[in-house]
Amino acid sequence: MKVITRFAILIMCIATINVSCSSSAGLLSTLASNPNLSGISSLIKSAGGISSILGKKGPYTLLAPTNDALSQLGGNMGSVQDLMKPENKSQLTNMLQQYVVPGNVSADDIKAGNVKNAAGTPLNLGTAALGESMKSSDGGVVYVINKLLGQ
Repeated sequence: MKVITRFAILIMCIATINVSCSSSAGLLSTLASNPNLSGISSLIKSAGGISSILGKKGPYTLLAPTNDALSQLGGNMGSVQDLMKPENKSQLTNMLQQYVVPGNVSADDIKAGNVKNAAGTPLNLGTAALGESMKSSDGGVVYVINKLLGQ
């Protein structure tokens, strides 16, 4: 009887882990399909995935800066490599929350400025342009952007 109970608990734990990770898994596989988004993909993986950053399941809308856009990181944020250091995880999390919107949000809503990001502040595109959009397998959407937000 103890073996069956332990097995049932193990199965429940595995199911819980899969539910919490699956929301960002679809998003990460979508990013992996575009080599020009490898930088943002690495940052999200380094932070533990979007669902672990936000503490809730998706779907999510991600504004994904291209590798060229991420190369413009500097000042307080440092470089992509700096952000991926364990001691900078809170800074990385804060940055990523600016690029994530809970739910599936349309490009029109983003452009109209009627959207709050995961940090709870109004999403500000600045001079960034929304490019290609890609649906993720979890119902979310990724919009490629050519610049960092707020620039």
